[in-house]
Amino acid sequence: MLVLVTVLFFGAAQFCSGWNTSFSCIEREREALLKFKLCFNDPSHMLSSWKGNHCCEWRGVGCDKKSRYVVSLQLKGSISNQVYLINDVEEVVSSLLKLRYLEHLDLSNNNFSGNFIPPSFGLMKQLRYLNLSYMQFRGRIPSELGNLTRLHALDLSQHYYGRLKVDDDIQWISRLSPLQQLDMSGVNLSHASSNLFQVLGMLSSLSWLSLSDCSLKNSHLPSHNHPLNFTLVGNIQHFDISQNSFHGPIHIFLQNMTSLTFLDMSGVNLSLTSSNLFQVLGMLPSLSWLSLSSCSLKNSHLPSHNHPLNFTLLGNIQHLDLSTNLFQGPIPIFLQNMTSLIFLYLVGNQLSGSIPDSIGQLSKLELIDLSFNQLSGSIPDSIGQLSKLESIDLSANQLSGSIPDNIGQLSKLESINLFVNQLNGSIPDSIGQLSKLESIDLSVNQLSESIPYSIGQLSKLESIDLSINQLSGSIPDSIGQLFKLEGIDLAGNQLSGSIPDSIGQLSKLESIYFYHNRLSGSIPDSIGQLSKLVSISLFVNQLSGSIPDSIGKLSKLESMDLSANQLSGSIPNSIWKLSKLESIDLSNNQLSGSLPDSIGQLSQLGSINLSSNQFETGFPEWLQLQKTIIWVDLSNASISGPLPENIGHMMPMLRGLYLADNLMNGSIPMSLCNSKSLEFLDLSNNMLSGSIPNCWRNDQSFNFIDLSSNNLSGLFPSTMARLSSLTVLHLNNNSLHKGLHVALKNFTSLEVLDLGENKFSGNLTSIVGGKIGNHSLKILRLRKNLLFGYIPLELCSLSQLQILDLADNNLTGRIPPCFGKFPIMVNATKLIHDMYYYISDRNWDQTPLTEVVKGRYLNYIGKTLRLEINIDLSRNSLIGSIPEELIFLKDLHSLNLSWNHLSGKIPEKIGQMENLESLDFSKNGLSGMIPNSMSSLTKLSHLNLSYNNLSGPIPTGYQLQTLEDPTIYAGNPQLCGALLLKKCSNDALPPTTANFKDNDKGELKRMWFYIVVMLGFATGFWGVVGTLILVKSWRYAYFQWVDDVQHWILVAITLKVAQLKKMFNGNQDDQ
Repeated sequence: MLVLVTVLFFGAAQFCSGWNTSFSCIEREREALLKFKLCFNDPSHMLSSWKGNHCCEWRGVGCDKKSRYVVSLQLKGSISNQVYLINDVEEVVSSLLKLRYLEHLDLSNNNFSGNFIPPSFGLMKQLRYLNLSYMQFRGRIPSELGNLTRLHALDLSQHYYGRLKVDDDIQWISRLSPLQQLDMSGVNLSHASSNLFQVLGMLSSLSWLSLSDCSLKNSHLPSHNHPLNFTLVGNIQHFDISQNSFHGPIHIFLQNMTSLTFLDMSGVNLSLTSSNLFQVLGMLPSLSWLSLSSCSLKNSHLPSHNHPLNFTLLGNIQHLDLSTNLFQGPIPIFLQNMTSLIFLYLVGNQLSGSIPDSIGQLSKLELIDLSFNQLSGSIPDSIGQLSKLESIDLSANQLSGSIPDNIGQLSKLESINLFVNQLNGSIPDSIGQLSKLESIDLSVNQLSESIPYSIGQLSKLESIDLSINQLSGSIPDSIGQLFKLEGIDLAGNQLSGSIPDSIGQLSKLESIYFYHNRLSGSIPDSIGQLSKLVSISLFVNQLSGSIPDSIGKLSKLESMDLSANQLSGSIPNSIWKLSKLESIDLSNNQLSGSLPDSIGQLSQLGSINLSSNQFETGFPEWLQLQKTIIWVDLSNASISGPLPENIGHMMPMLRGLYLADNLMNGSIPMSLCNSKSLEFLDLSNNMLSGSIPNCWRNDQSFNFIDLSSNNLSGLFPSTMARLSSLTVLHLNNNSLHKGLHVALKNFTSLEVLDLGENKFSGNLTSIVGGKIGNHSLKILRLRKNLLFGYIPLELCSLSQLQILDLADNNLTGRIPPCFGKFPIMVNATKLIHDMYYYISDRNWDQTPLTEVVKGRYLNYIGKTLRLEINIDLSRNSLIGSIPEELIFLKDLHSLNLSWNHLSGKIPEKIGQMENLESLDFSKNGLSGMIPNSMSSLTKLSHLNLSYNNLSGPIPTGYQLQTLEDPTIYAGNPQLCGALLLKKCSNDALPPTTANFKDNDKGELKRMWFYIVVMLGFATGFWGVVGTLILVKSWRYAYFQWVDDVQHWILVAITLKVAQLKKMFNGNQDDQ
């Protein structure tokens, strides 16, 4: 919103010469002002000078030099400097009415606490300037303001739309005939009559009109029924109708507003506007400031051959804002002719292609913003010709190449934003020539090499962000010359070496972000000289040595993160001096010694993380002094001893308490049942004993409780089911033995229930008792207890289940076929979606979950846990066959049914379980052949079918060829195959997946062979026989030939037999 800088049009010169503060004012007016003062609470001491007799010397009070009457009251407030109304608003006006010569009244930006504008303001008829903007007024604007017939300027604009409104009758505005400036931005004008602009057209002197965000519609625009007096409206120079609900060709009525110099239509839907929009705007010869941002404009609205642009007229435009529209393709070429441009905004479109070299022709440009587009290519060298450029923003594009070296020629440049691109190469040394540069952001690129030493020449630099690049080398010492620097971010690079000692010279520095680098050495002692430092983050580096004692001098420090380094020694006692510290993270270091009691003096502390250190101390007593702390993480910090009995009362605002992986002993204090704010409690992996308190209440906020891996015993606490917001409960690896029915039936919001490795006993079917109370469970883990009986069918109703672990119990009966219908295991698409869109302070996947997968114990945490889908029913006494329905679990990752008494065959279509990575059917009584489809499990990396009664050949091909361990099939004497001592005969060899196609080809050839033989036989047979049947002479001749052949054969045989007899008899005579 532009400030009404020209408001003093009604006689500013008279005020400057006529107001005098060197004499006392009229006494009755002084008393009126003091009465006015009593109406307000003034925490910023805005009216502190209002005392004594000389009221003309009071702040904001202006008096006429001759008459000594108060003629001006300028009490404009601000966010940090305002007065608050505490009396009736009518009393304010009553006291102001006593200032009978008051002409100029500005109470804007003060807090009138949702009061109505009093109609009595209309009695101040001498007013020429009235500013009641941003005062949190509400309700109807009184028509009595129409009595202020001397007004030249009226400002009723509001921050909060809709709190002020007008009625249907707006004729009162027409009575303000001298009005030159009117601002009603944020006032609800939706109920104003449709002749609104006709009423405004009656204000013949009006030159400045702002109706932004007023819920105006097309019905409020001029029409045939309500024609516009273009002669009067033609005087308007400043016109703001942004953020309204107009649509369609609303620009037509603008063509007669020929005096316009300023036009703001941003936020108005111009998508239905005709394509001659810019031609109409080109008819406004004086227009120099044009904003059409967020108007749904497209390329069709831009000038073209069919709708050429009058460059002579639009050439006067100095400010052009076309941001957040729907423009596509290259940067519009017509812009290169707008040589008067000083400010150009094209941010947030869909522009693509390269930045044209012609950009260098816009020699008057002071600001260019092309950010958040899809521009590619390199930054043109011609950018160096924009000698008047003060700000350039090309961020969030796809620009590549190096930063032009001639950028150093832009001597007036104050701001550079090139973040989130694909720029590479080094930061040019010439950047040190930009002596007026105040802000530079080159983050999230691919810049490499070292930070140029010349950067120390940027003496006016206030902010520098080079984070998330590939910068290497050390931080230059010259950085200590940036005496005006307030913020520096070098995080996410490959910087090495030490933090320069010269950093202590940056006395105005408020934030340091050097995290995720390779910085080494110690933290310089000079850092204690940064008296204005508010935030420092050095985590994930290789810093060593001790934390400098000088850090206690950082009196304004609010956030400190030195985690994941190699810092050693003790925490300095001087830390108590950091009185404004709200967050401290020293985790994952090598700190030792005791925790200083002085930490308890940090009265603003909200979060402290000292985990993964070596303090070797008891529970810190200074936590009892923390009344504002929200998060405490002392896990894996060698904390020993018992928990304080009053821990539930110590920190009234505590939301998260993490004491896992320590040496704490004793019992869990009952006072935890009294904590109403605590949401996350992790006491896992300690030596706590006794029973879990059974005093939980339904007004507690617990979301996450982990008491696993302790020595807890006794009953499952029944009152814990009252924790209606509890989603994660880990009690595994203890010695709990009763109360399982409470956990399975009474909870309503649990997502994770881990009661494994306890001593729970009983019939699982009876425990469930026909009802599962919670259908939100993602993980149910009852592993290694003493449960028996059948697997209850009610488990099938757990529609969100992704891990079911009932292993190592004494369960009997059959596996329910309905296990094949678990929705997440059938289709995990929703699971993947939820993983990317789930946000929480402490997600359910942040505690490791131990599962037996691929034959060994594996810990799952974070994303791997969120995506894991398992069923483990191993080490029970289950009988019957494996349900065929399990093949529908195509997104199951691991299935373990080993060490049971299962029989029958492996499901023939098991290959449909396409995402199986681990499959264990060992130690059962399965029989029959291994299905060939198992070779289709392309993700399978662990298989165990040992010690069953399987027979026949082992399938080969695809994934099974990579599983070469013969123990997979051990204990199945009827199996044969290449991996076993027993080889298969050729007849028994299975068709491998690889030669299925060859077999198919062989079968096809064999089929065609038989077909050809049969056709040949049929052709030959019927060719001869058919002829003999049909041709009589051939038939006689054929049978005659057959008789002759038969006779010849008989004669030949007779002669041969006689010859053989003769030879035989002759041989006998010789003997």
